[in-house]
Amino acid sequence: MYDRYNDIEKFITDPDKFRIVNGSEVYISSEDNYNIVVDLRGHTEEFEQLKPFIVLVAKNICRLDNIVQKFERQQNRNRASSQFHYNIAIVFIDDPHIILEYWGTEENTQFDVVFEYDKERFLLKSFGTIQDIPENWEEIIPTNTSKTKINPKKGFWRKLMEWL
Repeated sequence: MYDRYNDIEKFITDPDKFRIVNGSEVYISSEDNYNIVVDLRGHTEEFEQLKPFIVLVAKNICRLDNIVQKFERQQNRNRASSQFHYNIAIVFIDDPHIILEYWGTEENTQFDVVFEYDKERFLLKSFGTIQDIPENWEEIIPTNTSKTKINPKKGFWRKLMEWL
C-alpha cells in the first residue's frame, strides 16, 4: 500500500485555492479524491502564515504515510496480513509539528501520528501510544523477519556420517 497518496494532482498545492470550511478545516485533497483536511483548530487566525506549511504537508503526505506504514510494519512484523487498514482523515498543524489522524477502514478505530519538521526533514515523534520515537528508529528496530533455524550442535554419529 506504499505510495497510495502519490498522485500529487489530487492534492491542492496552490495556496490561493485554500478555503476555510466548517470553521477551521482546509481541504488539501477534494472529497472525490483522498478527502483529507487540515484542521486549523486554534490556529485559524494564522491561516495566511500557515499556507506555505500546508502546501509543504500536501506535497509530502505520501512520503509521511509511507513512513507511518514502514514503522507500523516493523512494530507488527509477526502479523499475518501486510495490509494497512487505515486512511489519513485529518491533519493537524502546529508548526513545526504535523499530526496525522488515521481512521480505521475495517474497524471503528483511530490513532494519531506526530511528525516534527526540522531542517527540511520530517521526524517521526510518536505513533499512537508509542511516544518519543528516536530519530534513528529505523536503525534501532530490527527489520529481519526471517525465521532462521539455529543449528543444534552435531552429535558424534552425525559428525561421523558427514565424515564418511
